[in-house]
Order: sequence, then structure tokens, then C-alpha cells
Amino acid sequence: MVNNKPNKRSVKQQSFIELALLLLVIIVANVLASQYYKKFDLTKEKRYTLSNTSVQLAKKVNDRLFFKVYLEGDNLSSKFKRLRTATLDMLTEFRDMSGNKIDFEFVNVFKDKDDKEKAEIIKQLNNKGIQYYNDIEIGADQQKRNLILPAAEVSYGSNKEYVVNLLNTEMGRAEETAINKSIEGLEYEIANAIRKCINQKPKKIAFLFGHGEAEAAQTDGLLSSLSENYSIDRVFFNLADENYLKQFIYLTETTQDYDSLGKMIVSKSLDLLKMYDGVVIVKPTIPYQKDEAYILDQYIMNGGKTIWMVDPIQAEHDSLRRQTKAFFPDYNNEYLRTMLFNYGVRLNSNLLMDLQCNNIVLNDPSRPGQMVPFPWVYYPVFAFKGQEHPIIKNLEVVWGRYTGTLKPIARKQLKVTNLLLSSDKTKMQDAPAFVDLGIVANTFNRSYLESFKSGNQVVGVLLEGEFKSNFRRPDKQYEFPVKGSVNNSMIVIADGDIGLNYVKRSTGEVYPLGFDRETGRQFANKKFLLNCFDYLFDESGLIDIRTKEIQLRLLDKARINNPKTDSEWLSEKQYWQLFNTLMPVLLVLVFGVSNAWFRKRKYTKS
Repeated sequence: MVNNKPNKRSVKQQSFIELALLLLVIIVANVLASQYYKKFDLTKEKRYTLSNTSVQLAKKVNDRLFFKVYLEGDNLSSKFKRLRTATLDMLTEFRDMSGNKIDFEFVNVFKDKDDKEKAEIIKQLNNKGIQYYNDIEIGADQQKRNLILPAAEVSYGSNKEYVVNLLNTEMGRAEETAINKSIEGLEYEIANAIRKCINQKPKKIAFLFGHGEAEAAQTDGLLSSLSENYSIDRVFFNLADENYLKQFIYLTETTQDYDSLGKMIVSKSLDLLKMYDGVVIVKPTIPYQKDEAYILDQYIMNGGKTIWMVDPIQAEHDSLRRQTKAFFPDYNNEYLRTMLFNYGVRLNSNLLMDLQCNNIVLNDPSRPGQMVPFPWVYYPVFAFKGQEHPIIKNLEVVWGRYTGTLKPIARKQLKVTNLLLSSDKTKMQDAPAFVDLGIVANTFNRSYLESFKSGNQVVGVLLEGEFKSNFRRPDKQYEFPVKGSVNNSMIVIADGDIGLNYVKRSTGEVYPLGFDRETGRQFANKKFLLNCFDYLFDESGLIDIRTKEIQLRLLDKARINNPKTDSEWLSEKQYWQLFNTLMPVLLVLVFGVSNAWFRKRKYTKS
């Protein structure tokens, strides 16, 4: 009988050889890993992979860029721990791509601080633009309130400092879906901060004034934020004003002919605007004249981009503070309306009323002296659920005040994207619009509510493509106008107040853009407008990062919290808890037993 049992010494030698090979493979793998960096992102959404835009921005960092992250503490709830972990992962990616020129630190500024010290810290950080959040956790027998600072400070070199807000709320609340949207937006927020730091040649943008536009302080919130990425100038523009014409006094030395002088002033004014990449018109109240309309038109025909924030009706809430009723006529701005119509959108002479609206604080008629909030249908709020365009994707609600409506006009070679869209519970008031504060008494009037049946209304649009000149027909006054533009874009919003912040006249205090001082609610007006500017003027493609989507895979809370029935041994929640606890242990045991059996069978054949 032949003995097939292997020699014990050869078995030991084989084991030593296998062990030596394993150690050699580990050593070689570590040496290669130290020389060559490679990470595999196996997630479906590629959530751990930076876009090419972000990678290029990180590689352009040539000085120390430091993130000081305040989202830290022992009291973070599970959802904010997810946001913290995602922030850590994203910053690590940026650091690796920058060659370690980007660094970060997580700090808990509330540690070992009493309530008075915490209040002072919040005040100091709030002055820098960092908002705190009260995270309320509701347990089985108690309610826990945690003070969170979901933001970071960014410093670059010796003189650049910015703030990054990491949290996007929904109607002021940070539920699971809001946290997920915040995680989706992390790459954009961090990359945008890097762009601000390294931006060397910002685009030049002119905010025009001279036609009754809002005072400078009312645009302070928007301009101060834009100045972080762009070169911003307020440019006086009114050809009927003597002070404006004084800059062209030198032209009288070369011509005394009135018509020729006028044409030269128009030409020079156009040249001044051409120095800017974009022009912004915010709430003009004085009509444009023909020469001014021509200059703006030719600026657009030559490739200049524009953002229009215009009111079709002269509706001001201050008028209702002095009296409870008012008639609001339309602005007789003929050339402005005609230009916009030629470009592809009609500015309607009406006032939007929407049941999806912000509140107004008034005296309660049933309790004199008591101020209470009432829904105010002239303060529509615009939500963006399910929207995919990078300007409005994952954006919080935007607040409008006495807005008008737009009607997009079909044009060849022109693409129209609706940016601000009302709810379907609307109705219109044509000019002159009669507004009465007394309508708040109809809040629960069924027949009144049912009258809001005009459907969705367009308030803001993005126009992209070819624009036809408003002056393309022969006109002896203007010689050789450019009759059309190719591949240009503009944004038109039928609300002049959307980009204005409130200024307290008694003290000069400037409130944040989108902040309603009566209700204390913060809306996303500034973020919406910054996205508009980035889409039109930022050539890095950073705005496209906002289309990144991470699918939230949550448990069915209603199902998971159902109590077990008498016929069940475990509840749904207990079942999955045991499954997730025991299954990994069982898999390890099965693998260990199977491996032992396999080795025994291989080396102990009889």
C-alpha cells in the first residue's frame, strides 16, 4: 500500500515560502503606494471623486490655504456627524490634489465655555458671516437642543479671508434631505472658496444707476459678496443728466454740429460700457430714452451680458405703512419693454398674487396692540424641488416682493430656461393694481382661496442664444448698428427688489440680502443671484459642480417604528438591528470554518 501522506517538512517549507511571498507582496505594495497615489471610488454617484474643475482649482493653489472648520463637538447629532464626515473626506481630497498646499483643522469653539462666553463667540462669528443652527433632537422622553456652527473660515496667504457655509436648510430646518443637499453642495462650496482665493483676473461688472435705481446701501449685500469674485463698479448712466455729459465736454472742441456731437456722445458711451464684461440693471424707476436704449442694445449685440431686475408696477410696501389701501400704476418704460420683447420675453403689466408666500406682520384686529404674522400673497416664495439647472438646483426658497410676471416669446436660435416659477395657486392684478391690507382677513375664506387658479407663472428666466437688435431696422439717427448677437445670454427677473437688502434709515444698519426683519426668516436670494452671476460670467465651469447629485437611501421610518404584533417574535426595528449586528459575525465564522476545512482536506489526504 502506497503512502500518499506528504512529508511534514515539505509542508512546513511550503508554509514558510507562502508566508515569505505574502510579506514580500505587502512590502512591494506599500513601496508602490508611497510613490503612486490611486484611490478607487466604487460609489454609484462618484461622491468621493472631484470634478476636473475642482482638481484644476486645487492645483492652482500656490500658497498655504487653510480651512478652519467649526463643525465639531461631542454633541453632534447623527445627521450632523454625516455632514462632518463628508466635509472631512472632501477637504482631504482637495488637500491631496493640491500637493498638501491646502490644509484644514476641525475646532470646537464651545468646549468648556459657559452660556455667556458662547453668546459672545456667536456674536463675533456672526459678524464674519457665520450663522449658527439650533439642532433639536426629539427623544422618547426628552428634547435636546444642540448649538451647531456648520461653517468654516478660509485663509489664503497673508490677506485673504472668506467664510464657507456648509449647511443648506429647507425653510430654515435641517432635516435629512437638507443635510443630503448640503453634502451634495460641499464640493461647490469648497471649490468656490478656493476660486475666491486664487482669482487673479476677475471679470468686470457694471451696476448702472441714474434712472431712479435703488440707493447704493440697498445693494451692499449683493455687491460685497460679488466683489469676492468679480471687479464691481457702480456706473452713472443717464444721457439727459448734465453731470453725465460733462465727461464729454472735450468733444465740443472737434465739432459744433449738434447731431454729430450727439452721435459721438452715444458712441463714446457705448465704448465705456464695452469695458465691462457684464451690465446689471436693478429696479430702474425713470424710463430709458431712445439713445440710452440704443447703447444698451448695441452693448448686448457686441456680446455684453446683462442681468435685468425690473419692476413692471410701481408697488412699494412703504406706501401701505402710511395707509391700508393703495393703487399702484405701471412704469411707463416703453423702450425697456420693447427691448426685452425683441430679446425673447414680455414684461407683463401686472402684479402676482400667490398662496405660496411669506408672511407680513400686522396688528391683530381681535387683540389690539398684538402684532401677529399673516400670509401676504404679494410676497411669493419660489421653491426649486426637482429642478436640475445648476443655477437653481438644491437651492433654498427665494423671496419675492410685489413681483410681476414674464411671458417667454418663441424665438429661433434662442433657449429659454425658467428660473423663478410661482406655485399653481395664483392670480393676477393688472395695472393699476389695487392693494388692500384687509385681504389678510380672507386667509381662511374658502371662496377667496379657490379664486387663485391662474396656474404657474414665470417671474425669472435665462435667455441663451441669438438676440435680435431692437434697432435692426434702418434709422438715420444711428449708423451701422450691429443687428444681431450670437451665443450671448441674459437673465431677466420681474422683481426689482429681489437683489435689495433692507437698510434701517435711523441707524444706517444694513440687513443681509434675503433676510426678512419682520419674520426673522433668511431666504436664499443672495445665493440665487450669485449663482446667476457665476453661470453668466465664471468661465471655470464651477457652477456645473452643482449638478452633482447624491442619492439619499433612508430607512422607511414609518415601517421601522411599527411595534411588533402579538404573532411576531421581533419588531421590524429589532429584526434589522439583530440582522446588522449578527450577520457580519456569522459571515466571519463561516469563512473561518470553511477555510479550516479546506486546508485540512488539502494537507491531510489519506
